[in-house]
Amino acid sequence: MLAIVIELLFSWLLLKYTVSQNLNALNWYPDTKQLRSMLSGLMLPFVYLSCLYLGISLWVQNPYKVNPNYTAATFLKSSLFVLKGVVFEELIFRGALLYILIKKLNATKAVILSAIAFGIYHWFSYGMLGQPFQMLIVFISTGSMGYLLALAFVKARSILLPFALHFGYNFTSMILFSNEKSIGPQLMVKTFATDPVQPKGILPIIMIIVYYAGFQILCFIYLRLLKPVAIDQ
Repeated sequence: MLAIVIELLFSWLLLKYTVSQNLNALNWYPDTKQLRSMLSGLMLPFVYLSCLYLGISLWVQNPYKVNPNYTAATFLKSSLFVLKGVVFEELIFRGALLYILIKKLNATKAVILSAIAFGIYHWFSYGMLGQPFQMLIVFISTGSMGYLLALAFVKARSILLPFALHFGYNFTSMILFSNEKSIGPQLMVKTFATDPVQPKGILPIIMIIVYYAGFQILCFIYLRLLKPVAIDQ
């Protein structure tokens, strides 16, 4: 939590002394339209990932079940962990720095730089340094998400839409479907430790493409359909 407070203070100083703005430049107080965008931003990854994980589990005959050892205390602790992680990353990559880059350069260059930084950041957070192939995969998958989240900031003129998309994705993946070993089993867990059915032929390739690129494609379409808000309004 201290790190987030420091981020907010640093963001305020950056905005004040580079573009003569304050934290309100990130638009923390959305109107009705932006609230609807936030809600759709939360629901998009929830619906997509739920269909994806449940579909794959049925495909490999390893259905999810409710974790019998799960408690409300674990849920709250894990949810807070995810929330803090999302806030921390959004303040760095879709906060004051992105706003300043948009002002100083242009939206296109700012979004690309933010995406590159987001991809490189995950080399460190995932501990991938020294593993070239894994680094490439991580850079493409997280960098593409960083691009979309930065684009969401530009389209919505608010940090809240990228936050909603980011939190919806991480919460669904990590908390609902236990797709993060570092925080242990969460609400839903697979019935078997190993999938009873292993797809063969071209099917695993299709699965990998859908798993790593499906949401990015869907999110890109969503953002294309979203009516932009002028950054200076």
